[in-house]
Amino acid sequence: MHNRKAFTLIELLVVISIIALLIGILLPALGAARRTARQMQNSTQVRGIHSALVLFSQGNNTYYPGSTTKGQNKTAVVSGETDPMSVQFRFATLLNDNYFTAEYMVSPSETKATAVGGETGLTTTDNGVDTEVTYSYAMLRISPVQTDAREEWRDTSNSEAVMLCDRAKNNDGTLGDAWKSVHTNPATGTTEWRGSVGWNDNHVTFEATSTMAATQYYDTSNTSDELFPEVGVTDTDDDAVMVFEDNALAADGSNTYQ
Repeated sequence: MHNRKAFTLIELLVVISIIALLIGILLPALGAARRTARQMQNSTQVRGIHSALVLFSQGNNTYYPGSTTKGQNKTAVVSGETDPMSVQFRFATLLNDNYFTAEYMVSPSETKATAVGGETGLTTTDNGVDTEVTYSYAMLRISPVQTDAREEWRDTSNSEAVMLCDRAKNNDGTLGDAWKSVHTNPATGTTEWRGSVGWNDNHVTFEATSTMAATQYYDTSNTSDELFPEVGVTDTDDDAVMVFEDNALAADGSNTYQ
């Protein structure tokens, strides 16, 4: 009798097959775990940005960036931005006051290189040096006709008012009537959005659709409230409209979807 010191070919093939099977089982689970981790980190960043809004409001008579202590448009220039209700102005105000770092404005599902395009970046000044930075999130649109939304752009602790969320990305290449998010990859021309949504009481949800079942801005309640404006839809006073660039509602989506 002698001691075996090596595997037979069959035994080796069995071991390799088992390892391959385990890898095939575990890889999808690991991919799902990574996606879940990114989504959780993304929601944490959205909550942190809203916390910065609240902290800012404590020294601004409850009003968020872009507003004076009396709730009027701020007349100032921040990082080259002159429209106080533009998303760039509001982010730049928080960034330059060191409420968070530039990296905090970029979703973990993106990189700085892909987070924004065109003129949607903003400039911050660090030690006298102007630096172009990017961001991933949309904010509540404030316009003269949206008095309810304007009244809500302050620390009201309203659990039914959306303040910011993952942006919508144009998914049809032309009119902006189909969109996706950084967390989805549907066929061109198909709308499929999901992402983190930050509410005004500082809770954050990860939604599977951009249509909220119920929202309330000031005294007006809404059902089936679409976060992103569609082509041909006129501006209204009482609903959630989230914009990513500037503060304009463009019919072709050029100031909304990137």
